[in-house]
Amino acid sequence: MIEDDLHDQLTKAYLEYFKASEAFESRLSHRTHLASRKWLREIRRLAKLRQDEIHKTYLAKKAAEKE
Repeated sequence: MIEDDLHDQLTKAYLEYFKASEAFESRLSHRTHLASRKWLREIRRLAKLRQDEIHKTYLAKKAAEKE
């Protein structure tokens, strides 16, 4: 099985958040509130990892250009 890269994981997390947010807006319940917040936390976590990945790739490219 092929594992998704961070970009794909981030996209999937956003889609899950979107569904959870729609559910929260249609019925303001404790469960939908928790689900929306859970996916927002996951998006934040994945975004941080993706930021680091992008930065490392950029630095490696710059280092390779200097050599």
